[in-house]
Amino acid sequence: MLKPPPLLALLALAGVAGYASAAPADLAGVWQGTLGKSAITVCFNAAPNSNGSYYYQRFFTPIQLTQAQVGEAWAEVGNTGFWQLDAPQGDSLHGTWSKAPGAAPLPLALTRTSTEGCGGDAYNAPMEAAPLAVKMQNKSFGEHRYQLRTQGAQVSLRLEGDSPALKHISRQLERLAISPEGQEEFFSERREYLGRNGSGYTSEISVEPHYWSSQWITVRFYRWAAGTGRNGISWGLHSWNLQTGERVDPWTWLGGRQQWHDAYSGEVKLAPAFATWLERQSPKDPDCPAVSSYSSYDLTFNTQGLNLSTPAYGDGCDNELSFTWEQLAPVLSPQGKAALPSLRRP
Repeated sequence: MLKPPPLLALLALAGVAGYASAAPADLAGVWQGTLGKSAITVCFNAAPNSNGSYYYQRFFTPIQLTQAQVGEAWAEVGNTGFWQLDAPQGDSLHGTWSKAPGAAPLPLALTRTSTEGCGGDAYNAPMEAAPLAVKMQNKSFGEHRYQLRTQGAQVSLRLEGDSPALKHISRQLERLAISPEGQEEFFSERREYLGRNGSGYTSEISVEPHYWSSQWITVRFYRWAAGTGRNGISWGLHSWNLQTGERVDPWTWLGGRQQWHDAYSGEVKLAPAFATWLERQSPKDPDCPAVSSYSSYDLTFNTQGLNLSTPAYGDGCDNELSFTWEQLAPVLSPQGKAALPSLRRP
């Protein structure tokens, strides 16, 4: 039998390769089946995207899949696994998974169950119906110890200790973390980014101590909304008396009050006497707003006094001001004067 000309041989090989390797356009949809012996659900977004996601049906944690070039293996995020997929035969898909290129493979056997992409109900509804995974971390702040619990958009901090005051504070911190709207937003964000690029990207949320003395604790709730810039960042500082378990608004020590919208944002209404006093203590800049005209501030404290800052917008007008307790004596409210001995205590 005569050998085919070199050009025809190359064309034949190209045809085989095209048949054997799955193109992104052929993979679009949701698939269910097995990786080795483990049940999995997989999705691929429609062309021209070369991305997808999968989760083990016993874990429901999405893992991103991307393909650098058509015909190459699909890589899991962090290169924790590699998928080599044959061209689908209708709604049947086969291939192999390996931990690293060249490693012993496990078989993949999948059946398409939906033509939706990774942001649709077919892929997300089972994840959203299952309990969200809980992550527990033991941490410390100086000599103080606490535990951080993360479940979706709910991040709560539990203080170490058995006193009624500490338990009461921990319960309040947990209530601040729990928001049905927050979990709904978590799911919405995850769907959006799964549909965009196969990633389970969601807002960055952290809860951590900002100040901790023998008498007081201030905890910072921070959130950076997924896919946003500086304007998507918000945070709130919440303080408690460690001896009584009572939550305290430090602005009341200056005759004002903080009105919270949620754990991460709120507005401050300055007392007129403090606003006037603050203007006298602050440098004047004709190109910047008056320091008393803002609706949002960070107010922190320590044994020496209070620190006040205004939001940084990159316009050179942000303020960073510090006042000792002695300087503040003329504008302290009755609540502030009553709290002063414990505020000065390390």
